[in-house]
Amino acid sequence: MARSTPNINIDTTQKLRDRLGFKQFVLQVNTDTFIYNYIPSTIELNEDGRLFTLTLQNKKFIFDILELDDVSDYVDVYLFGIKQPQDKYNVVISGNNIVITFVSDVTRLPGEVSVNDFEIKGKIAEIL
Repeated sequence: MARSTPNINIDTTQKLRDRLGFKQFVLQVNTDTFIYNYIPSTIELNEDGRLFTLTLQNKKFIFDILELDDVSDYVDVYLFGIKQPQDKYNVVISGNNIVITFVSDVTRLPGEVSVNDFEIKGKIAEIL
């Protein structure tokens, strides 16, 4: 998967001493270049039917020069379009898969949630 060219308006960065414009430019480059969206490959409920485990198969993280201790900083999980707080889930790398395990309830009726209701955004790439 090749990275797409960022769609960024550079007019505001051409002004002299426009620090806010430059800051917005850097944020747009980071957002537009490195964040990818995925639907989980599989979704499972634990034994008591309350907590989810999401799996992204054949995926890896795109690490920057500075690797973080907690890989959950590289991913955001959305349920029904609402970003879930990072303290509600754990992220681990298991071989060629990224596994996200929830540690607290995120919905009242977990049995009615489908795989398409989750969206995972982050610095993630497919393993070829």
